[in-house]
Amino acid sequence: MRILEGGLKVYSFFSYASASPILFTKHHFWGHRVLKEIASHTFKKFAGNFAFDEKVAAVAIDDKPLGGYSHTAILAHALSSSSITPVYGALRAENPVKYSGQTYEFRRKNPRRFVLSSKVKNFKYAILIDDVVTSGLTLREAHEILQKEGIATLFALVLADAKES
Repeated sequence: MRILEGGLKVYSFFSYASASPILFTKHHFWGHRVLKEIASHTFKKFAGNFAFDEKVAAVAIDDKPLGGYSHTAILAHALSSSSITPVYGALRAENPVKYSGQTYEFRRKNPRRFVLSSKVKNFKYAILIDDVVTSGLTLREAHEILQKEGIATLFALVLADAKES
């Protein structure tokens, strides 16, 4: 677990170094099978142990299908439980720039400019979902959007954390 500037807690299952082969499968048409399997061993098990008094939205970051499927939607889907409802297409980036391999300064100067769908606005609580946390800027921006709409982000859940220990 790591705490981002602004107080958002981010829970991860793997270090980036150990999970990068899994993460790179998202760039292939067959990657959805790999992500679905790893999500069943991580996100799904997490959901089975998570309980909350009210329904919580699982909000996938930049849920934008590339190559026929959305890798973050697969992760959010695995969280479906009596306490968690995946909300697909709820948070979309208007800025199409890719962050992969970019510097912190580049990421800071090119915010995602998220738009929140009305599908998530009837929830009081949310969990942010992404595949990896690097600088934390994307998660922080998403967290701020939810806050502005009066939705409390309980935490973020990612497959891997790229921060060096």
